[in-house]
Amino acid sequence: MPRLTTGVQIFHNGVPVELLYRVAQSKQGDAWRVRPLFVESPDRNDVFRPADRISFLHTMSAPRCASA
Repeated sequence: MPRLTTGVQIFHNGVPVELLYRVAQSKQGDAWRVRPLFVESPDRNDVFRPADRISFLHTMSAPRCASA
């Protein structure tokens, strides 16, 4: 499992969340306080296990076209 750090916006099993801080650590996984993104929902504790799908948000910008 990649090392997670606070303040990183990631997708945890396909759900976009913002990591706030780690609340627990064990051999089975780490529990993090997360803030769901794009929905009105309270902060919650999520357990991140090695088998989970974790991906980072990558942004790309296209060059601006010149106005005609």
